[in-house]
Amino acid sequence: MLKAFSPIWLLGSLAPWLLVCGTFAQSAQSVVYGGFAYVGRNDEIQINYPYCSRFDAGEGEDSGAFEVIARDIVKSAHQARENKLNILFGSVDKQTHPRVLAFAMTEERVLKERVGEFSKLVVQLGFEFIVLDFTEAKVVCSVPIFIELIDAKKTDFTDADITDRIGTMVRGERSQLGEVAAKALTQLRVRPNAALTLRVTDVQIGEKALSFLPKAFKESHSAYAQAIAQQFGSLLSSKAGVALLPFAKDAANSKMTLRFKNGDAAQFKIPDPTFAVILSVPGFKKVLDKQSDAEAIWIYGAWLGVQIIEPELGKVYFNTVAKYPVSKLVPASQKDVDDFPIVSEALKGAEVTAIETLLKDKTASANVIKKCQL
Repeated sequence: MLKAFSPIWLLGSLAPWLLVCGTFAQSAQSVVYGGFAYVGRNDEIQINYPYCSRFDAGEGEDSGAFEVIARDIVKSAHQARENKLNILFGSVDKQTHPRVLAFAMTEERVLKERVGEFSKLVVQLGFEFIVLDFTEAKVVCSVPIFIELIDAKKTDFTDADITDRIGTMVRGERSQLGEVAAKALTQLRVRPNAALTLRVTDVQIGEKALSFLPKAFKESHSAYAQAIAQQFGSLLSSKAGVALLPFAKDAANSKMTLRFKNGDAAQFKIPDPTFAVILSVPGFKKVLDKQSDAEAIWIYGAWLGVQIIEPELGKVYFNTVAKYPVSKLVPASQKDVDDFPIVSEALKGAEVTAIETLLKDKTASANVIKKCQL
């Protein structure tokens, strides 16, 4: 059975890890740690990651911050022997050890809005541990990571404020990134080339969801789709222990550029998945539950459709629509309410509900999940 491939670009600092030959016993679970990377061409980094690249280029302890953060996470897990991989550090012959582990940043979303007298900030960051095969020049598998911060204050958030919040999210073992990434790495292992694969291939946003979105997502549905795919993939990987390929809508868009520290470039491919996950967000809903002179209670609902198919055969293994409610108490004195964080919480609940239903489904569990587990 032939598989279609599409190109992926890796720009990076792989030379320090791969150029000099070394002698190691070959292991099916051995990978060379290749460092931190941004997804995107070199000229796109400051455009796609304006705040994270500024944080990364900081002075003192923040200079090259992500490279240090990523290395510390990987080395800590390796030294504690909590991961399933034999991670090799230093100069290694890529012919002897063709598998490379990269820690990549895939997404930065910073949303700022005025809500009444308050300034609202939402920061969403996406990362992935990616295993690359240099022999076949392709992506083997990945484990996605999604973290989010929501904050508010009366004065506007400056660039320095946002950079500081990002530092809080990612720096240290007990930060959001430190805890989630460490857990993700314990799940990752190298899978055989013939192993079955799973990938989110499409995210559909319904008209009834658009009015709840901030301006940035209303203007770029693809950005919101990326955020949903990243969060769902992160939850699915964590709860089901499955291997994933990076999110891409179709073959034409299955391209990725990873830029490492020194800018070295190599071309890779993302294979079409064995199983495709199609997500749909038909809409959100907000209804008044109770009201008094002092307060009102609103119920927010989110719906999420999840379908898993085998594209080559056109076979559907799973199809469900999950819903999840969240209540919000609003004091009578509060004139403005930002709906987006609340529907985001409801959507995450719907994602968890859908995944729990998936894991209980005998057909999908036996034919998809178990065959894609790490």
